[in-house]
Amino acid sequence: MRVGVCGLGRMGQAFAISLEEHGHQVIRWNRSPRPGYEPTGLEVLATAEAIVVMVLDGKASADVLAGLIQYVEPGTLVINASTIAPTESLDLAGRAIEAGLRYVEAPVLGSIPAVRGGTLRVLAGGSTEDVAAARALLQCWTSNGDIRHTGPIGTATAAKLVANLSLGVVAAGLHDAVQLGESLGLDRALVLDVLSGGAFARLVTGKRERLDSGDYAAADFTVGALRKDLGLALAAARSPLPMATAAHALLDVDAAADISIMGQAGG
Repeated sequence: MRVGVCGLGRMGQAFAISLEEHGHQVIRWNRSPRPGYEPTGLEVLATAEAIVVMVLDGKASADVLAGLIQYVEPGTLVINASTIAPTESLDLAGRAIEAGLRYVEAPVLGSIPAVRGGTLRVLAGGSTEDVAAARALLQCWTSNGDIRHTGPIGTATAAKLVANLSLGVVAAGLHDAVQLGESLGLDRALVLDVLSGGAFARLVTGKRERLDSGDYAAADFTVGALRKDLGLALAAARSPLPMATAAHALLDVDAAADISIMGQAGG
């Protein structure tokens, strides 16, 4: 199948590579230069039978969709894997359907190593028919078939915000626990050893090398992205979320300083 991939950040590139490894012809597009890639117009995607969108936010998604509507054929399947608000996804789906396109929201749980290992968890929102049509592509990055059809448009993006809220709160707790240990004069390795046997075990064990070194330059999930996702969750909430509010405030500080123990939390 000819598949367009819009958004060539680390995750988008991982998607594109996985699609190619599964025999699909991939047409790459990004709005800014990337190594080995110079920007082109969205018209290069005119012949694509399906489009995977993996961009930063709702505005970027809307910009991409507006361009796609001009060039792709009616009936083309648009799979938006970006983390956006449920209301944004509903609006995008409405525009896509009005233009004769099919639309599936498919945010994912996990990061680049999970794509490469085929262990990504996919949340898919949309009609039964459209999600079924998307499944062959979604399975390229979840070879164990962990694809959950959550319901209509808006449910998958909502579930992704729930997941990332929990990630943000856990990461903030880990940040504070390490800070406390070090402020009490404990060796960092000892603090991490203790935490590896408790509530933070999975995160500490999985990311121990980065936590030991304190080098998060190549983090799978950035502070800025997590901060954005917590902001979306807080904006969508219908009741106070005090823990998420505190985590978001901490991310504001860390994002400004461009350092964080939480920068490595994703994946």
